[in-house]
Amino acid sequence: MTSEHAEKIILPLSKLHVKDKGVIAYLHTKNKNQVQKLMNIGVLPGMHISLLQRFPSYVFALGHSQFAVDKDLAEAIYVSVAKR
Repeated sequence: MTSEHAEKIILPLSKLHVKDKGVIAYLHTKNKNQVQKLMNIGVLPGMHISLLQRFPSYVFALGHSQFAVDKDLAEAIYVSVAKR
């Protein structure tokens, strides 16, 4: 089975392992400030994302940039990844 045909699952960024890669599926939070903050740094559905670090903060790559967010923001970013 090729990775193109691998079954996908959607998980919050906070549940990914370091080096996991995927595509942002959606943002899920009722906090308008969190949505605004994520959108301002380019966290949008359809963007490719990879988790680089989990502690002390969640560091992810988006394009050629890296960003650090706290656990609350990491839990608002849902990523489509290949099933483990």
